[in-house]
Amino acid sequence: MASLDDKSIQNLVKKMQKQAKPRNLEAKTYDATAPKRVTDAQDEERERMFKEMKRREF
Repeated sequence: MASLDDKSIQNLVKKMQKQAKPRNLEAKTYDATAPKRVTDAQDEERERMFKEMKRREF
């Protein structure tokens, strides 16, 4: 690839800045008074348990 001059580098930087940024993986909270969600080992176990319960029929 040929060497890039300053102007083409600036154009590439601007183009990269306009690209979509990755989404935030944390859930959005719209209520400032709502408690913050904490993830821990129990939360992961709880998720797994509820997924298993959904698969079973009662």
